[in-house]
Amino acid sequence: MKFLGLNDFQFKDQKVLLRLDLNAPVEEGKVTNDERLIRSLPTISHILEEEGKLIIISHLGRPEENDLYQPKFSLSPIVKRLEELLGKSIPLIEGLDNVPSIESGELLVLENIRFLKGEKSNEPELSKKLANLADIFVMDAFATSHRAHSSTAGIIEFSKNACAGLLLREEVNALSKLMLKESTSSLAVLGGAKISTKLNLINSLSEKMGAVILGGGLANTCLAAQGYFVGNSLIEESMLGQALELSKKNNVIIPEKVIVANSSNEEGIVTHVDKVKKGQSIFDVAPDSFVELRGLFENATTILWNGPMGLFEEPQFSSGTKKVAEMIASSKAFSVCGGGDTISAAADAGVLDRLDYVSTAGGAFLEFVEGRKLPALEALQLKALK
Repeated sequence: MKFLGLNDFQFKDQKVLLRLDLNAPVEEGKVTNDERLIRSLPTISHILEEEGKLIIISHLGRPEENDLYQPKFSLSPIVKRLEELLGKSIPLIEGLDNVPSIESGELLVLENIRFLKGEKSNEPELSKKLANLADIFVMDAFATSHRAHSSTAGIIEFSKNACAGLLLREEVNALSKLMLKESTSSLAVLGGAKISTKLNLINSLSEKMGAVILGGGLANTCLAAQGYFVGNSLIEESMLGQALELSKKNNVIIPEKVIVANSSNEEGIVTHVDKVKKGQSIFDVAPDSFVELRGLFENATTILWNGPMGLFEEPQFSSGTKKVAEMIASSKAFSVCGGGDTISAAADAGVLDRLDYVSTAGGAFLEFVEGRKLPALEALQLKALK
């Protein structure tokens, strides 16, 4: 993908509007996971060191778009954490009509962009208003690049200059590298609850990669579609037809040893998928299943991981996810993981710093890997051509 980057512009004394994804979890007024903030620091620092006049915009959660301040979704806790990370005071400004002048090398943050009417519907008037705030627009929110919103895609069309930030370029480079490797020696490990949200992805990856291993609710639905009795396991009844077709693909692998229990409060027992009893539910993939697939991990040149293998939040049903995490981390493959639950699972397994690349994105990560066009990236490419 070809689009302009930070090195293509001089930021000294220029007003710079930087779109970040600072949508971090907040509890009791404090940020509980600052990964996205930390990953945004290199772009922030670059612009400040170049003496740009920096205005940061981001969203947080899903407030009503009514042009009104909503305390529950204020960026105040985010700004407080940014102040700690940068070691400087940062003003938080409400509304686009109250943006004060900024000194070179200083910054401010605008309040939650999703408070504004027209953001999610990508209204041209809002896009123009945002673009007029600055001389240069920098898009560094890869995690929102699959959304055609005013602050992610619409603004690029109306900006005088627009480019990609360091994190966005890093994400695109890593995920592109993943998809450019030889398909026969690549492996995808996919989990999660609903097969409906990942059906297109699984089909796409099964065409591009050597093998696709399924776990969690994805695997349960495939097992039910194949005629296995799965008790009270989480499945999607409406997806059984598609799941059956998916299961017929030679390189789609459904683990045959699982961990079952009568409820999520009980200890689980290992059993074969054809031995699930009435009243039981499949809560995890048995670690032995992955041991049997060791060759796929050892011979892989690239591994993509998205989604836990079971109910990993419960310790008694986390062993499958931890086993696959360890096997991915121990392999010689170029490994990439993405998605909030996946990152949490990798952290719980103690392998987060042993993976080659951890994406900050969820939906954008999946859509990029699937091969879909992301609106913000398309807009940056068109801007570069002009």
